[in-house]
Amino acid sequence: MGELDERYNNGQETRRMFGGGQITGGSSPGAWEIAPDLERIIGEFLFGTVWRRPALTPVHREMVTLSCLIVMNREVQLKRHLGNALNVGLTPEQIVELIIHDTWYSGAPAGIQALTICKEVFEERGIDFTPARVHDTEEDPDSLFRRGMQFRRGYMGNIPRTPTPELTKAERELNRLTGEYYWGATWTRPGLDLTSRCICSMTCLAVTGGEERLRSHIHGALNIGLTQDQIIEVFGHMTLYAGIQLARDAMEVANGIFANE
Repeated sequence: MGELDERYNNGQETRRMFGGGQITGGSSPGAWEIAPDLERIIGEFLFGTVWRRPALTPVHREMVTLSCLIVMNREVQLKRHLGNALNVGLTPEQIVELIIHDTWYSGAPAGIQALTICKEVFEERGIDFTPARVHDTEEDPDSLFRRGMQFRRGYMGNIPRTPTPELTKAERELNRLTGEYYWGATWTRPGLDLTSRCICSMTCLAVTGGEERLRSHIHGALNIGLTQDQIIEVFGHMTLYAGIQLARDAMEVANGIFANE
């Protein structure tokens, strides 16, 4: 057996993992009828090689995949991978929490759409999911803000800041609201550990082109103990889900940070 055949066979094993022990037709099986070579290339490269690299677990790789599909509004593939996620080992609670987290990067319409598709998948699987109500509507906004800022400092560490122009009143007010709800109400939720939230955030920012914010989260990843190789693997996994140019651009941002570590 040649090396490419071995990679392809490894890819078939990955697809069996997605399918809970069997190979199913994929999200768009008719596509392979007119481009069988693409099916083979994806089978060798993505499923047979990238998915099997050890720097990230299959669970974290599926989180990267889901985050790409959510922010890029890939409904058909998202439904498929929500099912794959359950087979790979994500819990329903983790999947819902991931969508809540990624809504900050995709926007509310995409987040609500992803939750709607997720509900369909749960119903098809017979999963009786009862959401936990975590958000405390009685919490004082000042307490929410302080909790968020304390969490942010622990996650980000001491990141060098470039001087910025004086903020307008409107931006100061919006920054305060972001501190309350993005950091205080979302990042501190149970359901996803900090490493998972960091991986999802780096993925979303790499896909949406938020270079300055991406830098901050790469610093955060290093601060909480992710290795340089793990960070690069996050972006490498994106290659055939979000496109090679976005993956390489994110790697270049990361390598620029690593050079100064």
